[in-house]
Amino acid sequence: MKKILVLTVAAVLLGAGGLLAQGEADYPGWMKAIAGGNGALGKALAAKDGAAAATEAQKLVGLFKQVETFWQGRSAADAVGFAQKAGAAAGAAAKSATAGNFDQAMSDAKGIGPNCGGCHMAHREGTPGMFKIK
Repeated sequence: MKKILVLTVAAVLLGAGGLLAQGEADYPGWMKAIAGGNGALGKALAAKDGAAAATEAQKLVGLFKQVETFWQGRSAADAVGFAQKAGAAAGAAAKSATAGNFDQAMSDAKGIGPNCGGCHMAHREGTPGMFKIK
């Protein structure tokens, strides 16, 4: 019985390690998608295209949730907070854009960048194109 329990725990821990490694491999793609999505959100808001802005903002919400989960796995409370705040800003922008309140949506979207920057300052090192997670 103990042997089965030990093997089960080992399998779970190995699986969790694989998920963390997978998240680390996926992380650069999430960052690129966030940068592109934030740019697309800004363009859609400038064009007063509520549907496109809401779509881009919702994509960002999902991406920031992945980032949040990644940093939870690393027990980095500050990075989790940055991801939560950026995701909340994107969610608010989606809601405002859907309502056609573009001034508010632009204001909401301005909460994304500072949270990205805060996390980058705390958890990223290297030079452009050669960044790595601290």
